Amino acid sequence: MKAIFTRIILSGIMTGAFLSCDTKKTDSPNEVTYDSLSVSRIYHMDNDSTKPSCTVKVKYIFPVKYSDAEVLSKIRRELNYAILEDESYESLSPDSAVEKYAADYIKNYIDEAKVQFPDWVESDETEDYYSFYKSIESKVLYDKNKLLSYQVSTMDYKGGANSSTLYKNVVLDLKTGNVVTEQDIFIPDYKGVLNAMLTNKIVDQNNVKKAEELLEFGYWGIEDITSNNNFYLDDNGLAYIFNQGEYSAPSLGKIEVPFSFEELSAILKPDSPISFLFKQ
Repeated sequence: MKAIFTRIILSGIMTGAFLSCDTKKTDSPNEVTYDSLSVSRIYHMDNDSTKPSCTVKVKYIFPVKYSDAEVLSKIRRELNYAILEDESYESLSPDSAVEKYAADYIKNYIDEAKVQFPDWVESDETEDYYSFYKSIESKVLYDKNKLLSYQVSTMDYKGGANSSTLYKNVVLDLKTGNVVTEQDIFIPDYKGVLNAMLTNKIVDQNNVKKAEELLEFGYWGIEDITSNNNFYLDDNGLAYIFNQGEYSAPSLGKIEVPFSFEELSAILKPDSPISFLFKQ
């Protein structure tokens, strides 16, 4: 087994002014210090480099210092879950969580290999056909105004043509440590209006007149698309991501649908964790 572990301390961002509940929009960064770790592990079946293998790589950016220790703890739990997608990693330190995840991934590969391809030597397939690869990378997309918008991209390959790249977005309220959801920022009964806006935006993005015309481009069910809470935040508004295969052929990749706050104004709550961003 080969293992590579690197760690980078990111400089603390301590220049932002403290924001009270009567938050005013600012371009100053939040008072958060981040750390980064990178883990890469490769395992060959029976520890034989001529045999199929699995590779797992994780690049994880996470907060290590914040003025509110309780909020920091909640955020770290949320991010552990966002990047590793299992409650068993939530309470661990980022280092321990990633190390455990890598070990679990290798164990699962060994177990799966015994069932899926016990006789790979006799097959006509190449070694790569039976090799798995997973890469997880995190990014901080927005870090201002007591809000943190965090994105995880995961590339997963399981032999042959079984490859996918998925994106997961989490917006966190640094005043409470809670995840910001659609229900937090939109008025009641927003769903129908938002879904129609999503359909219209995708139609416009592809220069067609109606959703049904998107079928020939590899999209399906766009007229029935529904919001999925998978959105990120930026200075101008928010953007939804629908991953490959949700409403389109996998070869098209993700569908990204941005909205300005002005476009969303009819369904935005006047008092929400992000309302001050569009009031001014």
